[in-house]
Amino acid sequence: MSRHFTKFSLVLWLAAASPAIYGHGTGRTPFPGVNDNPVVGNFGAPVNCTRCHTTFAPANSDPAGSVRLTVGPYTPGKTQTLRVTVSHPEGQRWGFQLSAHIINNPTQPAGILTPNDDVAVVCGTEPTPPAAPCQPGVLQFASHRNGDPGTRRGQSGSGSWEFEWAPPTTDVGDVIFYVAGNAANNNGNNQGDRIYTASARVQVTGACPITPRQPSLRSVVNAASFEPGMGYNSMISIFGLGFAEPGVQRAAGPGDFRDGKFPDAMACVAVEVAGRRVPVTFVKTDQINAQAPTLDLNGPVEVRVILNPGLPNEVRTVPATGIAMRTVSPAFFLFGTSKSIAAQHSDFSLLADPAVVPGATPARPGESVILYGTGFGITNPVYQAGELPGGLARLRDAFTVTIGGVTLRPEDIAYAGLSPGSISGLYQLNLRIPDSAPDGNVPVEIRVGGVASQAGTTIPVKR
Repeated sequence: MSRHFTKFSLVLWLAAASPAIYGHGTGRTPFPGVNDNPVVGNFGAPVNCTRCHTTFAPANSDPAGSVRLTVGPYTPGKTQTLRVTVSHPEGQRWGFQLSAHIINNPTQPAGILTPNDDVAVVCGTEPTPPAAPCQPGVLQFASHRNGDPGTRRGQSGSGSWEFEWAPPTTDVGDVIFYVAGNAANNNGNNQGDRIYTASARVQVTGACPITPRQPSLRSVVNAASFEPGMGYNSMISIFGLGFAEPGVQRAAGPGDFRDGKFPDAMACVAVEVAGRRVPVTFVKTDQINAQAPTLDLNGPVEVRVILNPGLPNEVRTVPATGIAMRTVSPAFFLFGTSKSIAAQHSDFSLLADPAVVPGATPARPGESVILYGTGFGITNPVYQAGELPGGLARLRDAFTVTIGGVTLRPEDIAYAGLSPGSISGLYQLNLRIPDSAPDGNVPVEIRVGGVASQAGTTIPVKR
């Protein structure tokens, strides 16, 4: 994410980053955001200390040295001590900068960094940022303190700093640290110094309650239509009570991914369908969103919710039995409680009646649009539940789409398959609206394998 500068603040940044003011070789603390931090990204791209310490640029170009961060998995709210070590056999003065981020919301700081006699903490990214304590939601940057003993002047081989980090008080998914280190030669300027960068991703642990709730499972439905049952790889919603503490809700994001896939447990909750652990995408006290397994079957299955999965105090619900699973269970996602299909124009702006979605606009006859749904069936290539398709994956089985009672011709359907880059249970249709479509809320249906999407779904059309 690029930084947002006014003209005035950009000029100040250039001055602040000059060697005479902010060079580790002189023992000064660095400007915040020069730790290869992609969130701050000065001038629209991550930068590090080699912007000024240029002798051995780029960072990490001299393999004789390194920067290392010692940090363990975090328990929400439980403080731990971080240790940063910069090393190089020729180093004689040392410096570092570090920031911690919530991967699911990287513009937000992950917990609180605490300054001490050797380590300073500043707030935000302005050229002269205030010192800690920082306001909630403001990024924090820890670094060596100016002068001695903060820069370990004259110390050979390596320099280290220890300081406390209080993680977020709740499970926010994985946390990532970005750290840059300077192995300086102590010559009083910024030449001859070696810069190193690294990152460390840490997982949450110990966030599950010692005495879990006794949850109850009420219903399992298609997450788009809210009709009973599920399809191959389709998105599902599970309703009940006691899935999470009241007021707590978690949506899966990159900070929850494991091996590039959505997690099969999140917020101390897991789901089993037909005896298989399935991806979980959302949890709150009375609802879980998940994805059906990659099973091509037609028949009843059992669904079970598990709290504290894999722990000694694991709790399992009584399973919901007789849940219908089919190869296809097509349904369109809708905007809120309306019957308006979740759709976009070809420029990805929202397609809806502005009375339903403020700022959205209707479609025009002859226009190309994108509609989103789930349960459309097997694709080629096949993606497993929880995976994120990297490219096109078209529907394998024959299907038809009708708009306003008109069956679309093949040339009016540019694409029908998985939505690239999204979970493998999200499908999209790239369609051309018939020229004959009337003004108003026009009905839309997809039929796959003889099974139709839910009745009454529409998109607005206006000439």
